[in-house]
Amino acid sequence: MSTIARDPLSHTSPWALEEHFWLEGPNFYRAHLSKDAAMWFPDRPEPLRGEAILDGLMNAPRWESVVLDQQDMAVTDETVTLRYHATARRDGQDDYRAACTTVYKRDAGGLKLLEHHQRIA
Repeated sequence: MSTIARDPLSHTSPWALEEHFWLEGPNFYRAHLSKDAAMWFPDRPEPLRGEAILDGLMNAPRWESVVLDQQDMAVTDETVTLRYHATARRDGQDDYRAACTTVYKRDAGGLKLLEHHQRIA
């Protein structure tokens, strides 16, 4: 597991944002999702977009903890791409392990999540 690194073009740590997306609920998502956001999950044949992302959170239990390891970050003028493996935990359930890629885009409000992909690892 690597140390959380800051995006050199921002005051926000993309890795901290990513961890919050795993642990927080709809209010955090509303504040940090791009209006064009799409999220792909292993148990869904098609991506979730827009309000469907928020709707999916309403009844889903949040993760109690997550460890992001094998971290890799690519930074351009317009985007930050994170690649990593996640191990997430909920009380009474087996660990969930996924290989993930997330793309953030820059806007006037900072980094916004544009795309997130997960596959079972």
